[in-house]
Amino acid sequence: MHPSGTSLSLRPAHLPHYVALITFVVIVFTSFYPFTGWAYSGRPLLEFLTYAWPYYFRLFDNIVNYLVYVPYGFALALTLKPRWMGWLLALLLSTLTSFSVEFGQQFLPERVASNLDIAYNLAGAATGATLAISPLFRRVWHRVWQWRHRYFSPAAAADYGLVILVVWFLTQLNPAVPLFGVVIYPGGLPQPYVSPLENPLLFLWLIEAGGAMLNLTATLLFATAFLRDRRYIARTILTVLVLAFFLKIVAAGMLLKPIAFFEWINPSVMAGLAAGLFLVWLFTRFASRGQAVGALAAVGAAQGVAALWPLAPEAGEALRYFRWSYGHLENMSALVEFLSRLWPWAATLCLIFFLWETRD
Repeated sequence: MHPSGTSLSLRPAHLPHYVALITFVVIVFTSFYPFTGWAYSGRPLLEFLTYAWPYYFRLFDNIVNYLVYVPYGFALALTLKPRWMGWLLALLLSTLTSFSVEFGQQFLPERVASNLDIAYNLAGAATGATLAISPLFRRVWHRVWQWRHRYFSPAAAADYGLVILVVWFLTQLNPAVPLFGVVIYPGGLPQPYVSPLENPLLFLWLIEAGGAMLNLTATLLFATAFLRDRRYIARTILTVLVLAFFLKIVAAGMLLKPIAFFEWINPSVMAGLAAGLFLVWLFTRFASRGQAVGALAAVGAAQGVAALWPLAPEAGEALRYFRWSYGHLENMSALVEFLSRLWPWAATLCLIFFLWETRD
């Protein structure tokens, strides 16, 4: 039973609404970044709808345009019943979103409005919506729902926590940022900064190690706080660590220049991770509410430590590590940075909701 006395199976399912909202924000952000240089070219505003195919073709763009709308259509289709109405709603809102994005991109010199993009967007949304209402999905979802109930708390906050944890994994796709880290050393000449310690290098070392320690602690305690049983703690911690490291290695192999494959690994980060594992071990001695409090404190402290970092990278600094030379990397880095800024706030709200929901 839910703490409020309501059966979990009867609880309203608001999760698809939030997944759809997050996906919508990601679509808008990546479509209009960097939100500058707005201008009207003077051409007919709906001209892009009549372009002969393919007016603008890039395989990478087409794949992204398709894939990003799959979860969008999937989530939208689950927000309304009966299922066929959910499917229609997903196609309608996806069409409106895609058209609005392409229409707005006409006013950005670095963007190209394309009817082909709309076609790929709608194909992705239709795929996601069809999967959402298919009998196959219902069987798969039943297994996922069983897995969720077996391992995680019946509290509604656990549902949102799982989505937020997926968002955190997405923030690890930039291999130029240290694992569980928050800083990138800028290139070029040394920057002057004020150090509260006599040894300025020690100050930088402590900030970087402290950031890694607190980020690791916050992430792992965030994951373990929602577990149903303490015997799942070790495997959860191992899963998060292995998956995060795997994502870093894959991203490095795909995006980084060979000389920079392990640029994000350094002694201060490793020391911070070791200290973070010790803190996690201490906090997991407590019950789930204690772990949630620890995660909440670590999330806030990590943001405070990140604010103390005195060096400011130049625009596009992180891109020097990459072997891709076109604008997709700038968009990807901006998206990862956006999600990195979003994650602590979303995690904080989720943890507060969990503490409120499980109060005595």
